[in-house]
Amino acid sequence: MGNNNNDNKKIVALTGQPNVGKTTLFNSLTGMRQEIGNWPGVTVEKKEGLLKYKNAEFKVVDLPGIYSLMSNSIDQKIARDFILENKDIIIVNVIDTPNINRNLYLTLQLIELGKSPILCLNLIDEAEKYGIVVDEKKLSEKLGGLPVIKMSGRYNVGIPDLKEKIYKYKPKKPCEITYSEILEDAIEKIVKKIEECKNLELGEKFKSVPKRWLAISLLEGDPEVLEEFKDKKELLAFVKNIKNNIENEIKHDIESYIVEQRYKKSDEILKDIMTESQLHEDIDTIILHPVYGFVIFGIVMYLMYSFVFGFGDFFSGYIGMFFDYLGDYLTKILPATYAGFVVDGALSGVGGVLEFFPQIVLIMFSLAILEDCGYLSRVAALMHEVMSKIGLGGKAFIPFIISFGCNVPGLMATRFMSSHRERLITLLVAPLIPCSARFVVIGFMASVFFPQYATLFTLGILGIVFILLGAVSYLLGKLIKGEPEEFIFELPPYRTPDWKNILKITWERSKAFLKKAGTVIVAGSLAFYGLLNYPSIDNSYAIAIGKILEHITLWMGIDWRGAISLMFGVVAKELVVSTMNIVYGGEVSSALTPLKAFVFTLVSVLYIPCLATVAAQYMETKSLKWTLFAVVYNLSLATVVGVIVYNIGRMDTFSKYIW
Repeated sequence: MGNNNNDNKKIVALTGQPNVGKTTLFNSLTGMRQEIGNWPGVTVEKKEGLLKYKNAEFKVVDLPGIYSLMSNSIDQKIARDFILENKDIIIVNVIDTPNINRNLYLTLQLIELGKSPILCLNLIDEAEKYGIVVDEKKLSEKLGGLPVIKMSGRYNVGIPDLKEKIYKYKPKKPCEITYSEILEDAIEKIVKKIEECKNLELGEKFKSVPKRWLAISLLEGDPEVLEEFKDKKELLAFVKNIKNNIENEIKHDIESYIVEQRYKKSDEILKDIMTESQLHEDIDTIILHPVYGFVIFGIVMYLMYSFVFGFGDFFSGYIGMFFDYLGDYLTKILPATYAGFVVDGALSGVGGVLEFFPQIVLIMFSLAILEDCGYLSRVAALMHEVMSKIGLGGKAFIPFIISFGCNVPGLMATRFMSSHRERLITLLVAPLIPCSARFVVIGFMASVFFPQYATLFTLGILGIVFILLGAVSYLLGKLIKGEPEEFIFELPPYRTPDWKNILKITWERSKAFLKKAGTVIVAGSLAFYGLLNYPSIDNSYAIAIGKILEHITLWMGIDWRGAISLMFGVVAKELVVSTMNIVYGGEVSSALTPLKAFVFTLVSVLYIPCLATVAAQYMETKSLKWTLFAVVYNLSLATVVGVIVYNIGRMDTFSKYIW
């Protein structure tokens, strides 16, 4: 990961907290001159680009969004290693101006590390909209003359100034950041002890870092720094003794105390140089209220799914008509030998899935709006207290939201979680979140069996899933030991939706579904058609497999045809609907009762996720044991819940009034 650059291009590293506009800035600086790969040894995306300005060229690297320089999460370790191993880089610290007091936390850590970053006060347009004004000249003075630029990546404001600052950049001696007397006394003692260590040979990474930074890192319990000093037992015992003395005096842990001190220092720096409005904070008192907040969240979800199914059904009808017409036309012109494979196999399967593509697009569109306007971040904060009771924290809500699009990136989004325990629990339960493919099943069943109550049907399925997710998380929290993660989360300002960005996000999250329709679903539908018709229609391989599975699935009201559909869904969940269309001959409504349709939908959401998700679980946990555990518990949970719900639904009380 070190700098092996042979063409003498200076490196510009963009660093900052998540959602501060780094990617927009990266695109503005590099244009189309970009390369996207992975960081060595991990699957975290690495973006590099070329900045040409005047007579110079710079290699621009977009580091992962991080909250801290501690090495206790994958993203933070990647960013810190890159900064440590590339000594002469130009660091551009991108700051979300509306949340500048929180963003300066990372700036202070960079200064502690001996770096002199260029500060970009991004989103300045939004800050001024909410009455937040920052005097950049005074801020620069308080930070020892660091370059400070006001900018808006979205509107290309300040980009020329930033390029000029990069071009003329010369590192400065960092200003001295001091904290409370008790903390400074501890740091001084540890620095002195480090200097007294005989035969101290630090690794290449830490050889040139300030002793003060090492002392603070030892107090914080940074995993890599502790590993570096593991042979210095006397020093570690000395640090432990100091930590114990401080904790006895302050009555809580030293790690939290250092965090508090950095935030306090941020507030001190901003005193007299920033004015702000209280408007969005007043709105947040309602949005984040423990009662009103959940009521508002429920209303938002109801309105969202009403919109999704209301408009989605309109477009789905026309798509269904198109595929019916195309199927009739191909049946007439194709030889009988090929018509079965093409029409009853590929076209029936793909058409049955694409019919619900509008719902997928509208779900992604709705979530993109809620994310862009700042509401989803507040839901994460709202959910923190509830989720902490089931072994998780508010940060887990972000992977859950992403999982609504696809479970794979949802699992990858756990990398910013520093608590191993909470990350592992999230990796195990996130696949229970219905992805876009499973919404195809939900949408299909809702339109066929519950057309008048599609929204309530969907919310009912989601309600059961989230109750089960909470129960599983709670049990895993009891089984998996570890410390909970302190919840530090930024609340972005409320924003007017950027429609260009929303449409881009919607397309990016929806196009994978279309790719599957043209590849995996076609192949799967053809494979299933072959299994269903060979060696003969009355005695096919599919019937043989289905009859074996039927011994279990009949307990939940699912016959061999439904069992085969679920089996193919392991390859890709979209295949569940396409397989059902084939195996039931397009007559699903007459083959299933509403109760069986409800149970089938619930089971298809809960059982084994697709193979891509299983592979992602293995890549992220790096454990075959936990991956197999996840597969077994998903399958067991779906089976048990399916049997219970089906048999409860058959009781007279329910069958008379509901089904």
